[in-house]
Amino acid sequence: MSSPNEFWLDVHRLSQSYKAEGLTTDEREANILREFHSMPLAARRHVLEDMTPLVLHLADLQVLAMAAAGVTDGAPR
Repeated sequence: MSSPNEFWLDVHRLSQSYKAEGLTTDEREANILREFHSMPLAARRHVLEDMTPLVLHLADLQVLAMAAAGVTDGAPR
């Protein structure tokens, strides 16, 4: 198991990395996918394997975290 805040720090770093890829969603997607396509096939497969559980469970975790933080209007209490 990682340190207590490692997951949340990784979420923050991923968010910052995503934002750094461009000013718009379209620009970010284009930049991210250009790099993805330049990766070797084995690396792309590994990335997809890593993404699957995140995509499947991160939205649920966000709802639980918002409830734990007492968020009802977009801001923690």
